Amino acid sequence: MQDTLVLRPKTTARFNSLMELYEKNYILIRLLAPDLKAFQLSTYLSSPDGLLPLELSHIEHNRYTTTFKLTYLFSSTSRHDREPDLTIRLYHDARTCEVMSGLIPAMRTESRRTGDLDDGYRLNRFLHKWVSYCLRQGHSFESAKDSDAKTEDQLDSGVIALP
Repeated sequence: MQDTLVLRPKTTARFNSLMELYEKNYILIRLLAPDLKAFQLSTYLSSPDGLLPLELSHIEHNRYTTTFKLTYLFSSTSRHDREPDLTIRLYHDARTCEVMSGLIPAMRTESRRTGDLDDGYRLNRFLHKWVSYCLRQGHSFESAKDSDAKTEDQLDSGVIALP
């Protein structure tokens, strides 16, 4: 008689921890941009108290997902001045969020292979730590509905929507 533990796939624990990380990332992204589903195709900047600007851009909405890019904006002249630079997909129905591809500091651009749990875990763990750090620094993105009518208070808060 065979032991059932031998037949258990070796990836089960890694897959479970990756799915848990997707759920945590969803919560963090919702804290960073609570009204993300209403954001238009635009570029949004968050730079509280003169910190390095955080840019949310290339927003694409589908029925169940929102895909966007999140990066620090060192300057607007070069792609190399955008590190980290992550493409992120948020699944509204499943309440999960995953990194699709990204440029992590001191690394080359990496496209996540869907079958490789190690790639998925590494990129999503980075997103978790980075967004947690950004939230502690005070970064957030305003409601997309309010971005058209900017007031002095909104501009002073460091959150700007660019056309």
